[in-house]
Amino acid sequence: MDKVLFLSGTTRGATLEGIARSFGRNFEELGIGFMEISLLDQQNLLENLRRVDFEKIRFVFSWASIGLDIRMHDQGGKELDLWHEIGIPFITLHGDSPAYFFDRHVMRDSKFVTFYGFSEHCELRKRLPHVNGPVDTVCPSPLDKVLIEHLDWERKKNGKLLFLKNGKDPAKLKKFWSTCMEPRPLKAILDVADELESDLDNPAGNQIDDLVTRYFREAGFDIDRLLKLRLFFIAQLDDYLRAVKCTRMAEALMDFPIEIRGNEWNHLNFAGKKATYIDECDYAKSIGLIRNSFGLIDVSPNTASQPHDRYMRACGAHTFCLTNEQHFLESLPHCDKLSFRFERESLQERVAFLLDNRTTAIEMGIEVAAAYSAQHPSVETPLKMLEYASLVKLDNLKQRPAGSQDFFVWPPTRL
Repeated sequence: MDKVLFLSGTTRGATLEGIARSFGRNFEELGIGFMEISLLDQQNLLENLRRVDFEKIRFVFSWASIGLDIRMHDQGGKELDLWHEIGIPFITLHGDSPAYFFDRHVMRDSKFVTFYGFSEHCELRKRLPHVNGPVDTVCPSPLDKVLIEHLDWERKKNGKLLFLKNGKDPAKLKKFWSTCMEPRPLKAILDVADELESDLDNPAGNQIDDLVTRYFREAGFDIDRLLKLRLFFIAQLDDYLRAVKCTRMAEALMDFPIEIRGNEWNHLNFAGKKATYIDECDYAKSIGLIRNSFGLIDVSPNTASQPHDRYMRACGAHTFCLTNEQHFLESLPHCDKLSFRFERESLQERVAFLLDNRTTAIEMGIEVAAAYSAQHPSVETPLKMLEYASLVKLDNLKQRPAGSQDFFVWPPTRL
């Protein structure tokens, strides 16, 4: 059986590893095996890799370019690039903007394929240099799927409304900026931050690079080729905007008997509030929490094109997810009842409605999950990855295919 090789590492709460294993299981529907090698086992890593029959590996897959730079030595002691030597496609997925760890978004050549979970991040990557391989988006099917008949609906109806989100103090970010920037760039980042914060629902916040370049252009500065400056501003402002959004949400949600789970919420005081705060981030544990929950509350990572992973996990559990207004929601039922604007009243009105109409909320979750699953069947992402792998293999043939025309020169020597 042909297989896909997944290289796993470690991320907060084992989130990316959990997501990969979830939709990795969908390869079985296409008759493709899914095997995992942990890069944490450094002592046995090369031995584990030697046991792999790479003739049967369709492609190597990892999150955020984990494992991209594995080196090895030949019998003569010469250091080699493992994936270059093996020559099979390497596909990596990114859930965050390329502004954060840009080096991880630079592929060496066309054997390496980069997928983004959001069109906004894909667009930003394509306007930056060193695009040496395919760059595209995927929209995975529901994650951590469970059969609907296996859910305890009475338990869900009386379950918790969850906000699974790590927090961040926006004031600390502003303080940090003041310690590392001279007056002009500091004024610039504060001005753009104020613009973003003045209207959290403005879709302009989904592509911060546009705001940054426009700000400097209007101020009389050409920063088109100051790429590191732009990436610094994008990453800082993206993080700040997320911090502002989730902080305002938590402040509004404190008035309700919900459960907030995540790290770094110390800047808020939950004493005497109806909400319960649990300092915890654990992907595996959250699978059961979601399945037994009444529903989820979520917020996008300054995107509107595709759903956040928690939205897809809610769909996998046939559970409603209340999230901020986004473009992708428009094709799904009940988008008006299951989305909010960032004004305090909007979020509170939606939460109050759901808590007061539990049966209706449960039914809406089932309908949304069914609609999303129909739009994005479980084989959609695996099939796209396999098809890209086949394209990459053809692009990287080392000699002319047998039986091809004698006037057909392959591969071109100047590409």
